[in-house]
Amino acid sequence: MEISSKPGDPLRGFHNVMSDGTKVVTEIVSDSDHGSIHLCLYLITQNIRDFKDMVVGFDTEWTFVDAGTGKMEARVVLIKLFSCIGCVLIRLDHKSGPVCPSLKKFLIMKDVIFVGIQIREDLVKLKENFGIEIKNVVELTELAVNVLRKPRLSACGPRDLAREVLKVGVEQRPQDVIWTSWAEESLTPEQIECATIDAYLTYKTGKKLLSKD
Repeated sequence: MEISSKPGDPLRGFHNVMSDGTKVVTEIVSDSDHGSIHLCLYLITQNIRDFKDMVVGFDTEWTFVDAGTGKMEARVVLIKLFSCIGCVLIRLDHKSGPVCPSLKKFLIMKDVIFVGIQIREDLVKLKENFGIEIKNVVELTELAVNVLRKPRLSACGPRDLAREVLKVGVEQRPQDVIWTSWAEESLTPEQIECATIDAYLTYKTGKKLLSKD
């Protein structure tokens, strides 16, 4: 994976190539950097409207963190958004104060279709821990069961569902990424690549299923 940035850019672009040859740029921002989040979401909103592609892939990462009670608690620490212009990874810190208002506003936009896989618990935790809600969300495992008439798809994760729907070869997550904390100060190149792939597959799977619905 290559890392590129331009002088003066508020964000760093991580460039990656998906298994189908699609070139993807991933931006990483912290929820404490409200200016960068606002810029990213503004650009996404403008471009998805210009391209008339209102589908956004939604995914998360969980990690055990100190909840401030002396106990470790599983919480969402990363939101992944994938649109027609690329991927944004938003790092959440339950100690950093209120979540960026622009993020909350973006996620409740009624004309954006947020598609996700196994995200019901994510939605509950995001509301409980951060006051984040998503208004227009589609659970893709449920849609896949209805469209493809295969009940077993209800148990699939992003990569398994992509194999079924997109008919592509997708490797499982690397073991070193599975056992790495997503709450560290910096994400590793392997984590960024893994997060980007999952978000991309969620987006592509959503586009395919919605076109058949």
